[in-house]
Amino acid sequence: MCKKNYSSRFLNSFVVLLLCFFTESFCCNSSSQIRGSETIPQNSPKDFCWGFEEDCTPEKSFGRKPKLCTNDKLAASFWEYADFGYVYKVRKSLMGICESENDESFLKCSRNLKYCQGKNIYLDFKRLKRNREVQNRYREDLFQLGDIGGTCKLNSPLLHAQNEHKSPLQSWYAELEKFSQLDNMNDCDVTIEGKVVLMKLDYGGNMYHHFCDFFNLYASQHVNGSNFDRNVTIIMWDTVDSYYHDPFRVSWKAFTNKPVISLVDFAGKKVCLKGDVMFPLLARMVFGLYYNSYVPGGCTGSNLFRAFSQHLLHRLDITHHYPPMTSQSTDGRKLRVTFLQRGQPGSAVVYRQIKNKDALVGVLQEFDDLDVQVVEYDWRKMPFEEQLNITHNTDIFIGMHGAGLAHFLFLPEWAVAFELWNCEDVHCYKDLARLRGVQYLTWDSIKQPTIPPPQPSEQGIHPRYGSNPKFWNWSFDPDHFRSLIKLAKEQVLSAMLQEEAVKNQQKDEL
Repeated sequence: MCKKNYSSRFLNSFVVLLLCFFTESFCCNSSSQIRGSETIPQNSPKDFCWGFEEDCTPEKSFGRKPKLCTNDKLAASFWEYADFGYVYKVRKSLMGICESENDESFLKCSRNLKYCQGKNIYLDFKRLKRNREVQNRYREDLFQLGDIGGTCKLNSPLLHAQNEHKSPLQSWYAELEKFSQLDNMNDCDVTIEGKVVLMKLDYGGNMYHHFCDFFNLYASQHVNGSNFDRNVTIIMWDTVDSYYHDPFRVSWKAFTNKPVISLVDFAGKKVCLKGDVMFPLLARMVFGLYYNSYVPGGCTGSNLFRAFSQHLLHRLDITHHYPPMTSQSTDGRKLRVTFLQRGQPGSAVVYRQIKNKDALVGVLQEFDDLDVQVVEYDWRKMPFEEQLNITHNTDIFIGMHGAGLAHFLFLPEWAVAFELWNCEDVHCYKDLARLRGVQYLTWDSIKQPTIPPPQPSEQGIHPRYGSNPKFWNWSFDPDHFRSLIKLAKEQVLSAMLQEEAVKNQQKDEL
């Protein structure tokens, strides 16, 4: 589910920094190079910056200005809530919860403990047991005073004033509430040297929700100084002693070159983290990133989302095999269409199936300039890297509302993200496409006096959610679908020409 709740608490922009942001600058393509520990866009200046730094100037900054913002106020809000302005805001809000003179041990956190970073931290997991009967993945009773802390001076009133968002995937307050000022960290059963990231994860079996985890980890790396070193130990903060289903586990390669460790491996042990420790931004924060993002009306194209997409694709070695056509040469290339089907036709346990899929595929095959591929993104049949390779080489991506549309994140800049029908969850994947900066279509995108509505079937079958349109199956009018495909083709070709203009501008600037 990805229904979102919005609030009127939106405005408060950083005008000075936006002066450096709203100028067209270097655009990264899928090819990157590594400079030191950072993934840097190709052809970037030596003093490259991401856009949130105090001294960042337009000619040095990553990305491009957002499109379709109707006024400067909305553009400012978009940068603040959905782009690198969010990173800037978190960094500016960091406060010393526990400090020492030489920073040998410390804990700094943002407001409401959405994000924390520290060094030399002690954790006593004597209350964590290996017990398959425990079902709470986010236990809040692991620690008492003295069970977690550092050899630093604790500001207890400041710590306990950060409890407003105490909730498993919104804040680290439950884990850090008992953080204590310790005399020493000598009594350790396990010592981990080097950088450590502690991760509380959303549901790993759902791409939309699990990529909330990966995206917020990436954003947290920027909060932590834009350091993308993979010599990092990641500990999955999960208090259940059971297998964590993660069909997207290959994505961890973008962040670490080590196996992810389960928290229950430390059950009953005293653990000393002798190095830098990060408690990253979480998947379901209030006014968070990705899930529950506020996306100001009209604006599209977050550089933070663009950077995440390119970073993960680069680290997994996913590249373009089919570059965009240009005004000078089309080289006979067809537009590549990926049609995503949900499960096998006739399945009794998969909903939102397209009942007349064959008729719609037949419409696509009428176009000589389209190369059509029907895929089922099932981790049991197709590795995730192969899925990404198909998506990243797609010009028009078509699918029903569902977690598979999180692949919108990895489409090329010129692509069209076509959510055939949103099943009355209007904003979820529309906003994701806008954040990524790709064009979005859905069934009612063409404004006509009469649009043949999608036709539901198998209503009321699901024993619990039978009245929810997400648990029905659907059929679609082929003639209206044909009109939408014509529009999608026009949008892709137009976007390819815009991409060519951007690259030509880059060459002129260089």
